[in-house]
Amino acid sequence: MDRFLNEFEDHFRAGFLPDLEQTLAKVQHEKVYACAFGTDSDWVTLFMTVNTEESLSKHITDMKEQELCDSEQDEIYYRWGCSEYQYGEDTHFNHISRLLYATEEVQKYKDEIIRIIAEVVNETADDVFARYGQVKGDITFFISMTDDDMAEDIENQSVQQMTADSLVSGFLTRYDELN
Repeated sequence: MDRFLNEFEDHFRAGFLPDLEQTLAKVQHEKVYACAFGTDSDWVTLFMTVNTEESLSKHITDMKEQELCDSEQDEIYYRWGCSEYQYGEDTHFNHISRLLYATEEVQKYKDEIIRIIAEVVNETADDVFARYGQVKGDITFFISMTDDDMAEDIENQSVQQMTADSLVSGFLTRYDELN
């Protein structure tokens, strides 16, 4: 394996569990439905964000009051647009972002990066989630790109690698009725 990928995996493994637990502790009285890893089209940043049913409901209500949510499409965007998620601003993936930024043409490693993230998520024991009142199998995990038309393809590719089968088909068809 390439030196970069080894370093990325080491950093991600070291940062994921502490950041996940810190975030889950904040939302332990809410129902987590999504955990997303965000990046950009150049793959030089990485962050983790989480959303809950309760925070989604409040956010949609707030957006409706501001007349920024007036369709089913808007509500689907607020549910799945990781830039709208309410938790995760304290994750510590800055050291990973520095590594990504310092690597030339890091986007060529995107499939391996997705595989590593999925592997770490899949290896994370169910009891880590249970300690905070969550069920891992009820959470949709995916990677998204905040500024790229390829976001949906990356989301669909990654969700299949790290999410319980019972949730994958609903995620893959999230926009079908809108087309």
